[in-house]
Amino acid sequence: VVLSGGNHSSLGEQIDPSEPPPTPDFCRGYFDVMGQWDPPFNCSSGEFIFCCGTCGFRFCCKFRKTRLDQNTCTNYETPLWMNTGKPPSRIDDPLHDPTRDKTNLIVYIICGVVAVMVLVGIFTKLGLEKAHRPQREHMS
Repeated sequence: VVLSGGNHSSLGEQIDPSEPPPTPDFCRGYFDVMGQWDPPFNCSSGEFIFCCGTCGFRFCCKFRKTRLDQNTCTNYETPLWMNTGKPPSRIDDPLHDPTRDKTNLIVYIICGVVAVMVLVGIFTKLGLEKAHRPQREHMS
């Protein structure tokens, strides 16, 4: 009696019956091309037991010859371009006292003087117009 087992491999892959079945791969966590952290995952779903793809995009596949050598990848640390830096810390000047800062006070004084001058001008014009108006005679 000859039993023929189905060889599920393709791409010319031969399975050696004396070799133990391969153990599922573990895809390490990595930073993808967008700088997002992709967490690690196990490739243990049916025939898809090898970690394949590229350093920036990993997935599980079923062919050992397309397996990704994760040791050659360098995207396990935060990418340098994501380190935008922190804003410089504010240094308090001991000689500068914000309570003694007169900048806003000067602006308020100037605006107040201008407003008073405008009002004086308006009332002066009204007074002069009233003074130069011809007198009306009262008839009884």
